[in-house]
Amino acid sequence: MNSHEPNPNGSSEPRIDEPPRKSPWSRKAKVLRLLWAIAEITLWRFSPTPMWGFRRMLLRSFGANIGSGVKVHPSVKVIIPWNIELGDGVVVHERAILYALGNIKIGKQTEIGPMAHICAGTHDFTSPAFTLLRQPITIGQDCLIGIAAFVAPNIVLADGTVLEPRTAVYANTEPSTAYIGNPAKAVSQPSAQPEAVSA
Repeated sequence: MNSHEPNPNGSSEPRIDEPPRKSPWSRKAKVLRLLWAIAEITLWRFSPTPMWGFRRMLLRSFGANIGSGVKVHPSVKVIIPWNIELGDGVVVHERAILYALGNIKIGKQTEIGPMAHICAGTHDFTSPAFTLLRQPITIGQDCLIGIAAFVAPNIVLADGTVLEPRTAVYANTEPSTAYIGNPAKAVSQPSAQPEAVSA
Protein backbone atom coordinates (compact mmCIF):
# COMPACT_ATOMS: atom_id res chain seq x y z
CA MET A 1 0.00 0.00 0.00
CA ASN A 2 1.26 3.47 -0.87
CA SER A 3 2.09 5.54 2.22
CA HIS A 4 -0.09 8.37 0.88
CA GLU A 5 -3.24 6.30 0.48
CA PRO A 6 -6.16 7.20 2.77
CA ASN A 7 -6.00 5.80 6.26
CA PRO A 8 -8.38 2.77 6.47
CA ASN A 9 -9.74 3.93 9.84
CA GLY A 10 -11.40 6.91 8.16
CA SER A 11 -8.95 9.52 9.41
CA SER A 12 -7.96 12.33 7.05
CA GLU A 13 -4.32 11.71 7.93
CA PRO A 14 -2.40 9.77 5.26
CA ARG A 15 -1.40 6.23 6.17
CA ILE A 16 2.29 5.81 6.87
CA ASP A 17 3.35 2.21 6.49
CA GLU A 18 5.99 0.70 8.72
CA PRO A 19 9.33 0.45 6.88
CA PRO A 20 10.34 -3.07 5.85
CA ARG A 21 12.49 -4.93 8.37
CA LYS A 22 15.48 -6.90 7.16
CA SER A 23 16.59 -9.91 9.16
CA PRO A 24 19.93 -9.27 10.90
CA TRP A 25 20.77 -12.98 10.71
CA SER A 26 22.69 -14.63 7.89
CA ARG A 27 21.46 -17.89 6.39
CA LYS A 28 24.24 -19.76 8.23
CA ALA A 29 23.22 -18.18 11.55
CA LYS A 30 19.60 -19.14 10.96
CA VAL A 31 20.58 -22.76 10.29
CA LEU A 32 22.78 -22.88 13.39
CA ARG A 33 20.01 -21.38 15.53
CA LEU A 34 17.58 -24.01 14.22
CA LEU A 35 20.04 -26.83 15.00
CA TRP A 36 20.62 -25.45 18.50
CA ALA A 37 16.87 -25.12 19.09
CA ILE A 38 16.44 -28.80 18.23
CA ALA A 39 19.36 -29.80 20.47
CA GLU A 40 18.07 -27.63 23.30
CA ILE A 41 14.55 -29.06 23.41
CA THR A 42 15.82 -32.65 23.17
CA LEU A 43 19.37 -33.40 24.31
CA TRP A 44 19.71 -30.39 26.62
CA ARG A 45 16.28 -30.15 28.22
CA PHE A 46 15.94 -33.85 28.99
CA SER A 47 19.48 -34.44 30.23
CA PRO A 48 19.49 -35.41 33.94
CA THR A 49 20.61 -32.62 36.26
CA PRO A 50 23.91 -34.27 37.32
CA MET A 51 25.10 -34.50 33.68
CA TRP A 52 27.08 -31.23 33.91
CA GLY A 53 29.86 -32.54 31.67
CA PHE A 54 27.44 -33.51 28.94
CA ARG A 55 25.93 -30.02 28.83
CA ARG A 56 29.39 -28.44 28.88
CA MET A 57 30.25 -30.61 25.87
CA LEU A 58 27.02 -29.66 24.12
CA LEU A 59 27.65 -25.93 24.62
CA ARG A 60 31.22 -26.27 23.38
CA SER A 61 30.04 -28.17 20.31
CA PHE A 62 27.95 -25.10 19.43
CA GLY A 63 30.88 -22.72 19.83
CA ALA A 64 30.57 -21.61 23.48
CA ASN A 65 33.78 -21.00 25.45
CA ILE A 66 33.25 -23.05 28.62
CA GLY A 67 35.73 -23.34 31.50
CA SER A 68 36.29 -26.28 33.80
CA GLY A 69 33.75 -27.20 36.46
CA VAL A 70 30.96 -25.12 34.92
CA LYS A 71 27.44 -26.19 35.98
CA VAL A 72 24.47 -25.13 33.86
CA HIS A 73 21.08 -26.52 34.88
CA PRO A 74 19.05 -28.21 32.08
CA SER A 75 16.14 -25.80 32.62
CA VAL A 76 18.35 -22.81 31.71
CA LYS A 77 17.33 -21.09 28.47
CA VAL A 78 20.38 -20.48 26.28
CA ILE A 79 20.06 -18.25 23.22
CA ILE A 80 22.96 -18.44 20.72
CA PRO A 81 25.58 -20.42 22.69
CA TRP A 82 28.45 -19.38 20.41
CA ASN A 83 28.19 -15.88 21.90
CA ILE A 84 28.74 -17.18 25.45
CA GLU A 85 31.92 -17.46 27.55
CA LEU A 86 31.69 -19.01 31.03
CA GLY A 87 34.79 -19.02 33.26
CA ASP A 88 35.91 -21.84 35.52
CA GLY A 89 33.43 -22.77 38.24
CA VAL A 90 30.51 -20.69 36.94
CA VAL A 91 27.11 -21.97 38.10
CA VAL A 92 23.88 -21.10 36.29
CA HIS A 93 20.81 -22.06 38.33
CA GLU A 94 17.33 -23.23 37.38
CA ARG A 95 15.33 -21.35 34.72
CA ALA A 96 17.87 -18.59 34.26
CA ILE A 97 18.05 -17.02 30.79
CA LEU A 98 21.29 -16.37 28.90
CA TYR A 99 19.93 -14.20 26.09
CA ALA A 100 23.14 -13.96 24.09
CA LEU A 101 22.16 -11.98 21.01
CA GLY A 102 25.36 -10.09 21.84
CA ASN A 103 28.34 -11.58 23.65
CA ILE A 104 27.91 -12.67 27.27
CA LYS A 105 31.11 -13.17 29.25
CA ILE A 106 30.88 -14.44 32.83
CA GLY A 107 33.99 -14.61 35.03
CA LYS A 108 35.28 -17.39 37.26
CA GLN A 109 33.29 -18.62 40.26
CA THR A 110 30.26 -16.44 39.51
CA GLU A 111 26.74 -17.72 40.26
CA ILE A 112 23.68 -16.85 38.23
CA GLY A 113 20.60 -17.35 40.41
CA PRO A 114 17.32 -19.04 39.51
CA MET A 115 15.21 -17.16 36.94
CA ALA A 116 17.86 -14.45 36.46
CA HIS A 117 17.82 -12.84 33.02
CA ILE A 118 21.13 -11.86 31.39
CA CYS A 119 19.84 -9.90 28.39
CA ALA A 120 22.46 -9.03 25.75
CA GLY A 121 20.00 -7.83 23.14
CA THR A 122 17.34 -5.21 22.58
CA HIS A 123 15.86 -3.01 19.83
CA ASP A 124 16.32 0.65 18.97
CA PHE A 125 12.84 1.93 19.75
CA THR A 126 13.74 5.32 18.21
CA SER A 127 14.26 3.71 14.80
CA PRO A 128 11.25 3.16 12.50
CA ALA A 129 12.87 -0.14 11.52
CA PHE A 130 13.13 -1.16 15.22
CA THR A 131 16.77 -2.10 14.62
CA LEU A 132 18.14 -5.05 16.58
CA LEU A 133 20.96 -4.09 18.97
CA ARG A 134 23.29 -6.93 19.96
CA GLN A 135 25.03 -5.30 22.91
CA PRO A 136 27.46 -7.30 25.07
CA ILE A 137 27.36 -8.02 28.80
CA THR A 138 30.45 -8.68 30.90
CA ILE A 139 30.05 -10.11 34.39
CA GLY A 140 33.22 -10.28 36.49
CA GLN A 141 34.47 -13.09 38.66
CA ASP A 142 33.11 -13.98 42.11
CA CYS A 143 29.78 -12.26 41.40
CA LEU A 144 26.38 -13.36 42.66
CA ILE A 145 23.32 -12.64 40.54
CA GLY A 146 20.28 -13.14 42.76
CA ILE A 147 16.95 -14.80 42.07
CA ALA A 148 15.07 -13.21 39.13
CA ALA A 149 17.61 -10.39 38.80
CA PHE A 150 17.90 -8.62 35.44
CA VAL A 151 21.07 -7.41 33.72
CA ALA A 152 20.44 -5.04 30.81
CA PRO A 153 22.42 -4.95 27.54
CA ASN A 154 25.76 -3.15 27.32
CA ILE A 155 26.53 -3.54 31.05
CA VAL A 156 29.72 -4.44 32.92
CA LEU A 157 29.37 -5.95 36.40
CA ALA A 158 32.65 -5.54 38.28
CA ASP A 159 34.31 -8.39 40.18
CA GLY A 160 32.49 -9.26 43.39
CA THR A 161 29.20 -7.61 42.43
CA VAL A 162 26.15 -8.94 44.30
CA LEU A 163 22.64 -8.39 42.94
CA GLU A 164 19.87 -8.97 45.45
CA PRO A 165 16.76 -10.89 44.25
CA ARG A 166 14.80 -9.09 41.52
CA THR A 167 17.37 -6.33 41.21
CA ALA A 168 17.53 -4.74 37.75
CA VAL A 169 20.85 -3.28 36.59
CA TYR A 170 21.02 -0.61 33.88
CA ALA A 171 24.45 0.87 34.70
CA ASN A 172 27.92 -0.52 35.37
CA THR A 173 28.65 -1.58 38.94
CA GLU A 174 31.52 -1.03 41.39
CA PRO A 175 33.75 -3.90 42.60
CA SER A 176 32.72 -5.89 45.69
CA THR A 177 29.44 -3.99 46.05
CA ALA A 178 25.90 -5.25 46.62
CA TYR A 179 22.90 -3.76 44.81
CA ILE A 180 19.15 -3.86 45.35
CA GLY A 181 16.04 -2.52 43.64
CA ASN A 182 14.86 -1.44 40.21
CA PRO A 183 16.83 0.47 39.14
CA ALA A 184 19.66 -0.96 41.20
CA LYS A 185 21.11 1.02 44.09
CA ALA A 186 24.21 0.15 46.10
CA VAL A 187 23.66 -1.24 49.61
CA SER A 188 26.13 -1.98 52.38
CA GLN A 189 25.52 -5.66 53.12
CA PRO A 190 24.40 -8.46 50.79
CA SER A 191 21.80 -10.94 52.06
CA ALA A 192 21.68 -14.73 51.71
CA GLN A 193 22.92 -16.32 48.52
CA PRO A 194 20.96 -18.78 46.37
CA GLU A 195 21.29 -22.45 47.12
CA ALA A 196 23.90 -24.23 45.04
CA VAL A 197 22.59 -26.70 42.50
CA SER A 198 23.10 -30.28 43.53
CA ALA A 199 26.13 -32.14 42.22
